[in-house]
Amino acid sequence: PPALMTRTCRYKRNNKHRNMSAIACARHLANGAAWSPVRASLERASEQRRVERVGSRRGLVRGSMVQVAVIPVECGVEDRQTNPASATNRRAFLAAQITAAATATNAAVPASAWAALAASAALPKDYTDKARTLVNTLSESLEFEASNPSDAKRFRKAEPAKEAVKVFIKDWASSPLVQGDVAHDDIILAVRELGAFYKANGSRKPLSPEARVSILAKLYTARDALPPAEKTLADRLLGL
Repeated sequence: PPALMTRTCRYKRNNKHRNMSAIACARHLANGAAWSPVRASLERASEQRRVERVGSRRGLVRGSMVQVAVIPVECGVEDRQTNPASATNRRAFLAAQITAAATATNAAVPASAWAALAASAALPKDYTDKARTLVNTLSESLEFEASNPSDAKRFRKAEPAKEAVKVFIKDWASSPLVQGDVAHDDIILAVRELGAFYKANGSRKPLSPEARVSILAKLYTARDALPPAEKTLADRLLGL
């Protein structure tokens, strides 16, 4: 192309002048002329060209970095200046979404569930632990008795339940802190029904199927009403 031919001719012409300058310097040296002024002039011209090239590169890089750093800042400033209420509108929108979600949750969950949750959160931990122990041990004992084991095995299985009933009755049966709690009332009814059966039939008499089903139903209701047990360290480590 013409432009390429023009650059090629210019390059050849410059090289020709450089070669002629070098030849002239050699002639000066051969003729015994002073070399230092010519050499100093050539070195100054070369140093000036090098400084110009380095300065142009640094200016180009510096200008690019400044543009990259300034563009986002200018965009943010321009957005805030042109629409100063955008941040306020976003906060108001998020607040409205949170309020709507909370309202929907309250409407979906029955009021009795919220009341039970609040009541369980206020229950003493010692009460919930001992009530849970009674429910678990007594339920296991009655479920084991349904398999018609021998008297020795039945009495051995009932020992933890007997101890749990004694502890719960002594500490929490008449405590005003838990009166009206669903689990407390069901446990008291189950223990009273169990005591009434043994009083009428003797403590060595196995429970009738009807009495066993009725007592287990009350224990299951109490277990469902109690808050879940806290996870142990082993459970948390295993992710259970």
